[in-house]
Amino acid sequence: MTQESKARAGSDRAVAAAPLRADPTPVIIVPLDGSAHATAAVPVAKALADLDGATLYFVHVAEPITPTRELLGMVGLTSEQLHGSVMEQAAGAPAASIVRLARESQGALIVMCSHTALARPRGDIGTVAEEVLREAPGPVVLVPPRRGPLPWTLRRIVVPHDGTPTTVAAMEPAADLARRSGAALEILHIAAPAATRSNAPGTLTVPRYVDQPQHEWPQWAREFLGRAQGLRHHPPSVRPRLFMRVGEPGVEIVRFASERESDLIVLAWRGDLEPGRATTLKDVVRDAPCPVIVYRVDA
Repeated sequence: MTQESKARAGSDRAVAAAPLRADPTPVIIVPLDGSAHATAAVPVAKALADLDGATLYFVHVAEPITPTRELLGMVGLTSEQLHGSVMEQAAGAPAASIVRLARESQGALIVMCSHTALARPRGDIGTVAEEVLREAPGPVVLVPPRRGPLPWTLRRIVVPHDGTPTTVAAMEPAADLARRSGAALEILHIAAPAATRSNAPGTLTVPRYVDQPQHEWPQWAREFLGRAQGLRHHPPSVRPRLFMRVGEPGVEIVRFASERESDLIVLAWRGDLEPGRATTLKDVVRDAPCPVIVYRVDA
């Protein structure tokens, strides 16, 4: 963290007055709206910052600008929690301000609650979180508010994988996280018998006998793991394990993460949140027992 950044931690200013400077130090943005739910993202963000040597930027969007000491109490932070971090204030629409900060800091990771209202939102994701997810220039970690302010450690990562090129995109960042944290990497393949098989080039077709694993599963599993470990940037020190389930993807991902006491679910997503689309993503974010990191994959 630069001396300039440290100085900014105690300053009272609006983000609009002085955008973030390009800095080689990674940045993690943590939006806080003053609700108790929002602070559930803080332990997750701090643990990820420790892995990357990143600077935490706590962001509060409101008008008028509030002195930092008063602001800490408003957003539920202590001076000890702010130590070594930056407290930013911004005016304007919350989602737009959060995304602007992420762009100014070269696609920073955003860690936030999936919703901060006391009641569950009408949709599967809160309004601000959904807007941030749509527009963010980098990955977004959505934290279930019910986890509260408990400490968070990355020990077990689950990557749902359906064999398509889209889900392959989540493998490399997940493997890198596993390498840096020493976490176990578990790949979950879910066979949904009623689903239409993807015809995307490069898709690894699921065995026909989903209910009779003795026929084709062993050979298929070896091929699946071979492809996963053969990715260009896959760390050789990471040895993933493959698990297979049959059922509805969203339901099975949540059930698996609960049973395995997973600390992070890694999802790849094509960028569409319209009604009837991204149903697995929505189901997982709504019911996940742990944080979910979402990597957007362009078509």
